[in-house]
Amino acid sequence: MNNAQFDIERVLDLNKWESVQESLAIATHLAIILVDYRGRPVTKHSQIQPFCQLARRSPELSVHCEKCDSRGGLEAVRSGQPFIYRCHFDIVDMAIPIMFDNRYVGAIMAGEILLEEGQEELEQVLKLDDQQFVNNFKRENQQFIDQYPRFSKDDLANTAMMLEKISEYIISEAIKKDYLINAYKQTLRVSKREEQINEDSLDLEFVQKDIQHSKLQKRLVESKGVYVAKNQVLQPAVDLVFENKENHVDLTTLADVTNLSTSHLSRLLKEEFGEPFSKIYGKLKVYWAEQLLKSTDWSITEISAALGYIEPGYFIRMFKKITGVTPLNYRKIY
Repeated sequence: MNNAQFDIERVLDLNKWESVQESLAIATHLAIILVDYRGRPVTKHSQIQPFCQLARRSPELSVHCEKCDSRGGLEAVRSGQPFIYRCHFDIVDMAIPIMFDNRYVGAIMAGEILLEEGQEELEQVLKLDDQQFVNNFKRENQQFIDQYPRFSKDDLANTAMMLEKISEYIISEAIKKDYLINAYKQTLRVSKREEQINEDSLDLEFVQKDIQHSKLQKRLVESKGVYVAKNQVLQPAVDLVFENKENHVDLTTLADVTNLSTSHLSRLLKEEFGEPFSKIYGKLKVYWAEQLLKSTDWSITEISAALGYIEPGYFIRMFKKITGVTPLNYRKIY
């Protein structure tokens, strides 16, 4: 992943995260928000307390709220662990840094609570006691401050540890997504497919399937459509499949020609192709269908029948599931 391009909003599904964030906020009785490295919110605030809600709605006060978020996050980075502190209103918050390759990219901000004891021992990251408008705002809304949940130090520390684990998960998902996107781009180059990728709308499950399908295509093209098994024990089964494209060949039939049990054969086929036989067989059928769509003017029904499908509708659904387009659209594209 390119450090300069790493962005929480690019690699994290914010809609899904906000759903998780809301559930966490309800379960922990904490207000939670995700911010970028500048302290600017990238999600909506979950379970925000009335006092903080009023403050963040004020253009004059929200600037200081974001400044506290930013300073809290940076201090967490400096210390290398969740940082629990007091904001300019003397409310307890915490910052759980989100790090990638030793670079601070954002933080999970949680809190809006009061401690049962020892609150004055926490560092106050922004002091505005000399600002009259801040003191007036606190005095006018004291009834809302009195509503804040109260935590013990131990409960708050345990919650911080849990959120730290979630932060680590965010990074692992980001890395996985970025890896898949780069692998997908490489697959398109290898297969010489000219496609524009909208990374925000990519279905990662489809990307994984398409990468596997393209790898199989590449191997078949290089072998001119006659697959040579790495494990020679499997060659009779492979040959039978290729010689009977118009029929459905089941695992039992393949076990007979290889003198193997179905369970043993199934395991060897998975080792050969990296996927269960049922999946790889479906992809083979689609590969053959693609060749017919490119090289003949046969109808979709004729191609379906030529590949042993009883119902054309089922063939169309399988084709689209693996390639992402219908057979008719595939023919128009290629």
